[in-house]
Amino acid sequence: MTQPTNPYWAPVDPSAPNNSHAYALEMIGSNKRVLELGPAAGAFTRALVDNGCRVVAIEVDPDAAAGVEPVAERVIVGDLSDPAVVASAIDDERFDVVVGGDVLEHLRDPLEVLRGCRAALKPGGYVVLSLPNIAHADVKLQLLDGRFPYRPTGLLDRTHLRFFTLESIHELLHDAGLLPVDLRRVIVPVFATEQAVDPATVPPEILERATADAESETYQFVVQALVHDGDAEVANLAKRAVILQTDLERERAARAAAEQDLDGLRTQVAELRQRLAEVTSQATDFELLAQEHAAHIEAIQSTRSYRMLAPFRSLFARRG
Repeated sequence: MTQPTNPYWAPVDPSAPNNSHAYALEMIGSNKRVLELGPAAGAFTRALVDNGCRVVAIEVDPDAAAGVEPVAERVIVGDLSDPAVVASAIDDERFDVVVGGDVLEHLRDPLEVLRGCRAALKPGGYVVLSLPNIAHADVKLQLLDGRFPYRPTGLLDRTHLRFFTLESIHELLHDAGLLPVDLRRVIVPVFATEQAVDPATVPPEILERATADAESETYQFVVQALVHDGDAEVANLAKRAVILQTDLERERAARAAAEQDLDGLRTQVAELRQRLAEVTSQATDFELLAQEHAAHIEAIQSTRSYRMLAPFRSLFARRG
């Protein structure tokens, strides 16, 4: 299949680590009926269908929508900001999942869209969203330098109308009547995003301040949220589950970093051992060479000519 030229096309690997597509696919599962918001070129749509899901998609770009039609159950061409467009997707069967992958930040009123999506869900259904983190350290460092450089894609995609932090995502979900039950993070280290901040321009004290926030290297949040029925006990349990998930993620990240450091130390030890072996080999070669020279000198000293020259060597030694 020829890869589309859409800037938002990206191959989907369900097993990829630290990847928003993989996280979302895991949250959605298989054999679900899915309403997909803004499928763009349809890479994620195809991954859903490969998992046995049936997909109804809403896409504003007619050309992109035409590329999704061969794999989707139905494609609606329209602007998500129009409440009638989301309403037109709702049928008697409704949906197990509504998914919006990096979509809400492109909308004027994402809250109104999420409220419309609630009506599209079956009882027990849920939404899965991925949203970029405007509080990433690379953006903060740009702001400290008086810059806010829009780019074709990424954290400061020039088509973004809304910007999110973890706190504002929780507020958005709460206002939409949704309860987060799973939250995952795509981590991109400081200086490694498309913002291309030059480490040489950042003083250590500024870097320390910019990375003090626990989410400073979170690039995207991927969240699963249920319709909140108002039960305070359920809400409390869901909050605890998200906290535990966060703690688990950070523990895994710390373990992965420790394992990486250990691998680096193992590599250094292997290199040192190799160097030691080379030096030991060189020392052995020098020792053998010295033995050969000693044997050669001994052979010369044992010759009759060498003994006959002994008086001359003594004479030269006294004059020297």
